[in-house]
Amino acid sequence: MKRLLTLVLVILMTLSLNAQNNSSQLYLLFEFMQVKGENGSDYQQVEEFWSGIHKQRVADKSILGWDLWSLTPSGTKQGSQFLTVTLFSSLENMLKAINSLDVYGYAKKAYPTKTDKELNAMFDKTGKSRDMANQVLFKMVDEVTSDFDMKVGTIATLDIMKQLDDSYEKVESEIFKPWHKQMVDQGKKGNWGLLRAILPAGSEAYGTHITFSMYKDEAQLAAFMEDSGGTMDLITQLAVKDGLKTREWKEVKMAKLIMTMK
Repeated sequence: MKRLLTLVLVILMTLSLNAQNNSSQLYLLFEFMQVKGENGSDYQQVEEFWSGIHKQRVADKSILGWDLWSLTPSGTKQGSQFLTVTLFSSLENMLKAINSLDVYGYAKKAYPTKTDKELNAMFDKTGKSRDMANQVLFKMVDEVTSDFDMKVGTIATLDIMKQLDDSYEKVESEIFKPWHKQMVDQGKKGNWGLLRAILPAGSEAYGTHITFSMYKDEAQLAAFMEDSGGTMDLITQLAVKDGLKTREWKEVKMAKLIMTMK
């Protein structure tokens, strides 16, 4: 009887932990911004203004956090120059924010001393300073966790992938994730994660996933890029070769964290 009670307790604890893990999903809204050179200073002022709004949203627990990243390469023919990332605890919260966010209400909370005229001027400057080129909704599906502290100046690499086979996510988790974990454990990178695009979707979507890695600065990234990455046994090499066939590597961007709110 004692063994039976112990077994039941273990099962209940396992179910409880699984429920907690399933309820702690992370959803991310990526918004890619195109900013012309002459609008650079205005855009910085705009994002500083919006950071106050996002701070209020964090305080109200409608979002978990918000970041502003500069992107490289950033030539006029290479797409967006900046990326904002908003973090949510649920898909429902993310969809509500996209479709029914009371921006003006949050602005009044964040800046109670500003007049309606001043707030409207900032909203007008927002529209003129940048073009929101792309908006992508993501779900975090796997990651390597660590005690890495994401501070201003953090460097991230964003590898945009196009899934070619249904086994792609399994390949990332079972073949590539252990290697990334080894790099994290050795202090060669801060962390790693796999994001699945929720929207836009379909055969015409540019990418289906993003894998990201974070580094404390450019020096750590440079050291990682110049490293051989270690050796692999034959079985692992064959698994990697087959794994690469499950996705098309579209491109990689480097991002630098220039503002964060959490």
